[in-house]
Amino acid sequence: MEFSFKDILNIIKKNVIFMLIVAILAGAGAYFATALLVSPTYTSTVKLYVNAKINAKTSYEELYSHNYAQKMVATYIEVLNTNHFYSKVAEELPDKYSASYLKSHVTFSEVADTEVFKASVSCNDPIDAKTIADSVAKVAPQTIKEQFESNASLKIVDEAQLPKAPTSPNPTRNAVIAFIAGLVLSLIFAFARDYFDVKIKYDYEMTVLCGLPVLAAVPEFNKDTKNDGKSSGSQNTNKKQAEA
Repeated sequence: MEFSFKDILNIIKKNVIFMLIVAILAGAGAYFATALLVSPTYTSTVKLYVNAKINAKTSYEELYSHNYAQKMVATYIEVLNTNHFYSKVAEELPDKYSASYLKSHVTFSEVADTEVFKASVSCNDPIDAKTIADSVAKVAPQTIKEQFESNASLKIVDEAQLPKAPTSPNPTRNAVIAFIAGLVLSLIFAFARDYFDVKIKYDYEMTVLCGLPVLAAVPEFNKDTKNDGKSSGSQNTNKKQAEA
């Protein structure tokens, strides 16, 4: 069985109300579930700059300094993303912040093609996020200075700010995704139901599928009951075939 463009339009038209109901329910469910059941997350970010401390006098030395600093970014991130570093950060904070807690809430990432990397702190409380980010910014340069005997060092280029709005979840985005998914799933269900429906639905199916000619067709009437008790029949364009 194949679907023509006309068949697709007929299936969509026949199931449009069902599809919209499913999509709206899915979108509304996702929105309220996200807004009511998922705790908001706030993110505070601090940016650090790798200072190579090389007095470049030529373009070659400038390029070397730049490449050296970029390579050190990945190394510094690995050094800072350790239990040793998080233990030192925990010492700067109240007792409720353990090293394991900090490690699960702090994320280091490189800023592409620069000597800058950032530490993002995500917590359910915006004050907690900024407090931890400030401590990371304070301890990170000290840790790097202790671990490396090199010309490179860390500088803070962007201090942490108190987040005013949650970074996640996003109820609107989730609702849109769920709405689209509801449309797609309901459309798939409509096509599957039509595919496995063996009833003859259109005139041409008698000749194309069954190889039988249509000698006569009985129109389908819709009866509308009026207030005076009388009925009037209106002929529907869809026909039910009568096999001769």
